[in-house]
Amino acid sequence: MDNNPPFARGSTYYNGTTIDTANLGGVNHEGKVWEFEDVDYSTASTGIRQIRSNRRIKCMCVRNVSGIALLPKRLANLQITGTDGKYALGRADGYTTLTGQRGYPIDEYLPAAGVPANDLFWVVVEGPALIKTDLAAGANNVFTVGLYVAALTAVTSQATTAGRIAPIDFSALTSAALRVGMALSAATTANSNGDLLVEVGKW
Repeated sequence: MDNNPPFARGSTYYNGTTIDTANLGGVNHEGKVWEFEDVDYSTASTGIRQIRSNRRIKCMCVRNVSGIALLPKRLANLQITGTDGKYALGRADGYTTLTGQRGYPIDEYLPAAGVPANDLFWVVVEGPALIKTDLAAGANNVFTVGLYVAALTAVTSQATTAGRIAPIDFSALTSAALRVGMALSAATTANSNGDLLVEVGKW
């Protein structure tokens, strides 16, 4: 881990400048991990940022190779299929689509338009992060603090339901299922398409 990250949370490597797809910058940063304070990065850099917890958040720098803009607070799937494993840590090819699939929250402080194709951005690999819940008002939106959460099933990696979380009963799943983390906030069926605070990674 280097001391100085290549760009701040809430921004990307190119940060709105032109991306030369024939000569991508920042390849040396793909897969590297940095730690950030758990503060509100949506506030102005000249002001005092509000502290969310006394924690540090581990973020990994990954490149968006999905071909579309990836949106904040959704779970990114790291590229594995069609490679020799070189990009399994460092490149995201879309959102999660399977129950219990491994996925990492896309930087919650990115603008609503998300991260453009071929740009570098942050995913959270350990620590508190906001993640989007199911669009439907049902059982998948009922969360209690301390409940384990996992990736929600979606038709494709570009569906509006992709990259979201649901409460998970691991007793009903195979050992291959992976949890995203543990809920740090609660929600009900009325909180569809909401933001749930999750302790990612180590639980």
